[in-house]
Amino acid sequence: MKIITSPQNDKIKVIRSLGDKKARAKHSLFIVEGANLIADMPLGYLNELYIAKSKAENLMPIAEKLNVEPVLVEDFVFEKISDTVNSQGILAVCPLPIKKEIMGKIVMVLDGISDAGNMGTIIRTSVAMGIEDFIAINCVDPYSPKVVRSTMGGIYHANIVSFSYAGACDALKDYQVAILDMGGENVFDYKPTLPLALVVGSEAHGVSNEMRDIANVVLAIPMYGNKIESLNAGVSASIVVSTVMDKLQK
Repeated sequence: MKIITSPQNDKIKVIRSLGDKKARAKHSLFIVEGANLIADMPLGYLNELYIAKSKAENLMPIAEKLNVEPVLVEDFVFEKISDTVNSQGILAVCPLPIKKEIMGKIVMVLDGISDAGNMGTIIRTSVAMGIEDFIAINCVDPYSPKVVRSTMGGIYHANIVSFSYAGACDALKDYQVAILDMGGENVFDYKPTLPLALVVGSEAHGVSNEMRDIANVVLAIPMYGNKIESLNAGVSASIVVSTVMDKLQK
């Protein structure tokens, strides 16, 4: 079994660079860190698995489950590649997925989402509800380490395609486009039709003018408590996705 003992190892240098978006694009790779996330990874999804030497005995069952031979890394070297404060000692290097054509009956459109936690929550909830196609416009990179962790495995099942506004509008020409905005109609009264695109806007500015221009309907979440004016993008999208998918099942 290979053991890496130096932070100057070429593979370690590449992994350390993958915290940067340009490096991820250059190498067509991204990283997944955390025992549960990696244990739930589909077979064949990763390129290589790295385990901190001191934790090898406890983490070896994950490597066996994934049918891969891990590369052991001295603990002080593993600290150089870990993106988490309290690392669990296991990291996977995965190829960036090949983007597929947007063809889903329901598409989630991420319009300027800049917060990694919100992005991860939206992907996680959407995949859980059965949505796998995502259009990303001017967003945080969905394959950044923090977004990947926030998806809690949803990233493995998401087809995320980056578009310009013009490209997104063209891709959605056959969809009913529903945007989320506090000035819209009550989402609980909305009767969705397919194919449908749900658009959630940026945390600071909401949905863009470009998406508003092609919107067929504007949806809002009623604030029955009358004490909070709005919800963050991740929570708002989760409520709307759950509500819409429930209505479509009836």
